[in-house]
Amino acid sequence: MEKQRLERIERHVLGLFRGRGTTNILAKEIFASTDEFANADLVRAFADLENKWRLLVRHTNEGNDWISLTPAGAQVAEIEHMEVVGQTTALPHPPKSAT
Repeated sequence: MEKQRLERIERHVLGLFRGRGTTNILAKEIFASTDEFANADLVRAFADLENKWRLLVRHTNEGNDWISLTPAGAQVAEIEHMEVVGQTTALPHPPKSAT
């Protein structure tokens, strides 16, 4: 994927968190938020933000797929207060090279 397009999609994802003022969003809500980007492109952006930048984590809770910002992701998205209701704070997995 073209680097500039990936960055634009990542800005869109982080902007959703900023706009809602939350650190947790259902993945299906992110997919429904735009017709501009294909779901596969959004998934690529999730993977880049998770694996390369450690700004979010993807997880499932009671059958729902969630995207949650890490503390670093909340800072980048300019979310002042991280309030997490009913879930633990999302932390990224350690890099594979650390194991």
